[in-house]
Amino acid sequence: FEGTLPAELGEMSNLTSVFLGHNEFRGTIPAEIGRCPNLKEFQIDASHKIGGPIPTEFGKLANLEFLKLDTCAFNGTLPPELAECQKLYFLDVNSNDLGGRIPTEFGKLGNMRTLGLANNDFIGGIPAELSQMAQLEKAYFQNTDLDGVMPQEICNLRDRGNQTVLEELIVPCDVECEIPTCCTRCS
Repeated sequence: FEGTLPAELGEMSNLTSVFLGHNEFRGTIPAEIGRCPNLKEFQIDASHKIGGPIPTEFGKLANLEFLKLDTCAFNGTLPPELAECQKLYFLDVNSNDLGGRIPTEFGKLGNMRTLGLANNDFIGGIPAELSQMAQLEKAYFQNTDLDGVMPQEICNLRDRGNQTVLEELIVPCDVECEIPTCCTRCS
């Protein structure tokens, strides 16, 4: 499929899932997406002509659980408003043109299991607040401009006695992190 995403998406109050990957959509995601109160899953991936900023209006979607926007042309920063999506357990924005710092507000995403931020232009350190993601199983930060020292609070998610919840933690090699006790590898 090709074309732009219509603003009329916001009029679909019963819409629960949008899967539009591997298409030729162009332009941006309309802000009206924030008017879909029942939306649980939104996926556009491998669609290199759609991009622009990630709409802050996603933060209005209290039922959003799954957001996959990888391998597109999204730019700007990650909207801190996404932290309002308390049911969000999967966020993948890998392979875009996103930059700036990772919002500390993301620590509020207590149900997060998979966090994919790789292959972007993020800068600064990995926020210690992400350690509040107590359910986190996989985190991908590789091939970014992140640096500094991995916060011990995040490393503690890897070692919980007999239980390892955070199975995979991949970081850029500029992030100081012990392998394999904290990070699983650097790239």
